[in-house]
Amino acid sequence: MEEEIYADVLFIINFSMDFLSLYIVGRLMHFRMKALRVIAGASLGALYGVLELLLGGSAFLKTVITLGVLLAMCLISFGVRSFRTYLASAALTFGVSMLIGGMMTSAFLKLGGQTSYVEIEGTIGTVYGDLPVWKFVVFALISALATWGLGKLFRRKSSVRSCVLRVTFDGNEKELTALVDSGNLLEEPVSGMPVIFLKGKAARSLPLYLLCAMKSGAASLSSENVGKLRVIPSKTVAGNSILLAAVPEKLSLFTGNMWESRRALIAVDFSDGDYGGFEALVPEILF
Repeated sequence: MEEEIYADVLFIINFSMDFLSLYIVGRLMHFRMKALRVIAGASLGALYGVLELLLGGSAFLKTVITLGVLLAMCLISFGVRSFRTYLASAALTFGVSMLIGGMMTSAFLKLGGQTSYVEIEGTIGTVYGDLPVWKFVVFALISALATWGLGKLFRRKSSVRSCVLRVTFDGNEKELTALVDSGNLLEEPVSGMPVIFLKGKAARSLPLYLLCAMKSGAASLSSENVGKLRVIPSKTVAGNSILLAAVPEKLSLFTGNMWESRRALIAVDFSDGDYGGFEALVPEILF
């Protein structure tokens, strides 16, 4: 009894599974993913899935090669942020792949149905029929809806997550807790730098001369210090206005694994209300 395997079909199936697994892991770990890198990582896994059928050797050797390919997939897709994060992403990718593979296998067995039995060298095996078209369409629709729902969940989760940032002015460094806001789209029109808002006591991290200028106007600043401010046109529900934002000497965000430098302006929110107990409002684009 011979079994035919179509390499192109197998590659497409493996690529789809690997890409979905890498994407889910990237979203769960809040990585900044690039489509081409994730596609390259999934392609490596899909190619290995085809070549694995041609490999000989012991089961131990195949396991070692499989783990190496898994690590390479994560390295290509996510890059190296820290050794601990790298291993965590590989382990999570393995778990997600096993979960998705088991779900797909179960769905095929349940939806395909048993068609016949065959005896091979005294062993009775079950032969499963092809998945009917209408069942495939229903299953694909359910999968699409589930993916859309997970995407909405991830967006909602990301919209309320927090972070830690460090801001340096005149050599003084201040560490603040901030709320990540996907609705903060304000940016400086010339450079395109996004704007981080400080609230309440957090505004004290700014030098007093900058804070007074941002509140009352830049007329009081010397010619040397006026270059530390940028004019930002702002449009809110209250109308159009001009906002003054400061250029920090250094700015970095703690991404959960390490401190990473960012380019952004710092403004002060003098309005009433708060940020839910947070000291600053960071635009999601910085992640």
